[in-house]
Amino acid sequence: MARYYFDIDDSGVRFHDEDGIECETLDGVREAAIDALPRMACDALPDGDHHVISISVRDQADKPVFQGSLTLEAGWLH
Repeated sequence: MARYYFDIDDSGVRFHDEDGIECETLDGVREAAIDALPRMACDALPDGDHHVISISVRDQADKPVFQGSLTLEAGWLH
């Protein structure tokens, strides 16, 4: 099983994953990254009308293998 590192960008605040997690397949990497986004959003929202949380995954060789993001856009309708 390979180890992958999930780096987070929370509206410009970056968190570099130094521990990583083991995933059997690239589909498992994708699933773990997408699953993490709404959980992180629950902790971060609401804090305004615009918020972007993104996740970048890299392999053991530090090569990027996946990226995803979740965006909140909110505002009053006039």
